[in-house]
Amino acid sequence: MNMKINELKVLQNEFLNRWPIEEVKKLTLRKYVDVGNKDTFCQWVETKTRMLGSIKGMTSIKFGIYKRKDPKKRPKKYKNDESYSWLTGYGDSRKIAFNKTKQDIVKIIKYSKIGKFDLIDDIILPNLFKWKVAALYSNERLIPIFKKEVLLKIANHFGLKTTRKTKISEIHNLMISHKPISLSVYEFMRQLYDEFGEDEDKEVFDGVKTRGARRIRRRETTKKNIKFQIRKSVHFSFVEQKHNKIQEALKEKLMKEYGENNVSLEKDFIDIKVVQPKFIALYEVKSSSYASECIKEGLGQILFYSFNDTDKRKKKHFVVGQYPPTESDKKFIEFLKQNLKLEFYYINQEIQ
Repeated sequence: MNMKINELKVLQNEFLNRWPIEEVKKLTLRKYVDVGNKDTFCQWVETKTRMLGSIKGMTSIKFGIYKRKDPKKRPKKYKNDESYSWLTGYGDSRKIAFNKTKQDIVKIIKYSKIGKFDLIDDIILPNLFKWKVAALYSNERLIPIFKKEVLLKIANHFGLKTTRKTKISEIHNLMISHKPISLSVYEFMRQLYDEFGEDEDKEVFDGVKTRGARRIRRRETTKKNIKFQIRKSVHFSFVEQKHNKIQEALKEKLMKEYGENNVSLEKDFIDIKVVQPKFIALYEVKSSSYASECIKEGLGQILFYSFNDTDKRKKKHFVVGQYPPTESDKKFIEFLKQNLKLEFYYINQEIQ
């Protein structure tokens, strides 16, 4: 199955459109996991989004609770009733077990949206499944690699000495910090799998084209592919919600610093504008999960707004994202500052 990066992004959007957090909160057990139903939450996470990170392997207990294909085969290590099996830590009944599983899924989604990945480590769902869920809701912040043996190889490669106490979130944060700004999380995933992955997963990800280490020559064409642009227009509120949260949190912070009357929202299309006697500060908010992506998306916009602003006071230009810059991001920012004759900054604004 060959997929281009744009098509992977469409698949990501399709998942989030099908399973927004409001829908997850309303999940029934049969919509969470079932036998023969390809539209369950677990089917989407494991099978339909396999190209966004494979969690192949391990039994269905990775879902926390599952319906057995053969009701008579009751695994000894887990709790069982006449049809379902579940983790012993989730209680003594099917109902309690599913409710606790769903509560943990909702927690993972919430933590992923705000980047509190360290809070996911202690959730008792198996790592393979819970980190795939986290990646799907992280707005492409997490590198979608989940198999422990592969993660350990990557951690050692980047200089982290792993022990039994090493948390998976540490390894994910390590991968985040080493992602080149020129690669998407999917391209970086494939690059890492080429070096450290297992053969079966390399086959799954064979269609994810990467730049740099494995450069693939593109054929020239006179036809423009409009498939992605059309599908991308499907309503997708996840990014917009994140943008609004960052914008609102930044507005509150700036009002405390400069005064409510000096801070305006969405004036002349500018996300936030601060007016001071000696300068004007323009803020362009972006929801991408890496500083370099936010800058690539926002810098041209904010310069255009600055150009059209007739006020003669000194202009300060800010691109705002959720996360602080990685080392790769910092190099890019420094390059811009050295080569652009303008006052430009990247800042991050945490959200709750």
